[in-house]
Amino acid sequence: MSHSNSKKAVVVALAGNIIITISKFIASYFTRSASMLAESIHSSADCLNQVFLLIGGKRTKKQVDEKHPFGYGREEFFWGFMVAILLFFGGALFSFYEGVHKIMHPEPIQHFWWGFGVLGFSLLIEIKSFTVAYGELKKTHPNGFIKAIKDSIDTNLIVIVLEDLAALLGLAIAFVCTILALYNPIFDGIGSIGVGLVLTFIAYSLSNELRQLIVGENMNRVDRSKIKSIVKNFDIVSEINTIKATTIGNNKYLLVISINVNDLTTGFVIENAIDAMKKEIIKEFHQVSEMYIEVSN
Repeated sequence: MSHSNSKKAVVVALAGNIIITISKFIASYFTRSASMLAESIHSSADCLNQVFLLIGGKRTKKQVDEKHPFGYGREEFFWGFMVAILLFFGGALFSFYEGVHKIMHPEPIQHFWWGFGVLGFSLLIEIKSFTVAYGELKKTHPNGFIKAIKDSIDTNLIVIVLEDLAALLGLAIAFVCTILALYNPIFDGIGSIGVGLVLTFIAYSLSNELRQLIVGENMNRVDRSKIKSIVKNFDIVSEINTIKATTIGNNKYLLVISINVNDLTTGFVIENAIDAMKKEIIKEFHQVSEMYIEVSN
């Protein structure tokens, strides 16, 4: 996945969330709905989240230097983690607070058509944003939603897809609870708490994925098996000791391979074979930006 495609998803999400945030705040003012106010704060946090991602994307482009020989790609993991923190503290906790307050002091929904109109409008924009982000994710990970999230190392797309999923679930909860609140105002507070639970779950899922990337997630077994097959095809290789990879940001891996070569193989032959091996691996796996092959007899 190219960085430009990730940036496209971030920009689309930011533009949509700015429009949604303004409309939700207007609707929450007229309806006095806790669910709508929680959704407004949620969308505000999403706007700031996309700004974080754009900052992270810019910082990852800094040139390699002596202190950072593999570049600044892992900056995006930090800014993505900031998004997870903001989702929880900027969205979930406020939603819980507002929900408990409304349950203890229920108030009838006013001008409810404002709420339904904005929820429907927001739903259309969020569906568009989710479609763009998930469409980019599926280009490289077509094997289902959960597997795509787990296997992808593109921080921007992981964040946007999970954010949009949270937004869609939150809108569904707010819509149902707004209808129920017309008959009993206590459901307005319940809806706000429901939004908080969704944000808590998404924040946890996102932070867990980013934790694995920060620590250094390995390539999946299927890709490692393909690399093993490529290496085995070279006659000089007598044994493959290890194939290891770790994420270094910008949707890239650092790959380390240890092999044994056949006895009496000359240095010239080994050198040519290693160069050919690297070219073939990189041709098949564009996400490998750094590669080291250790040779033993």
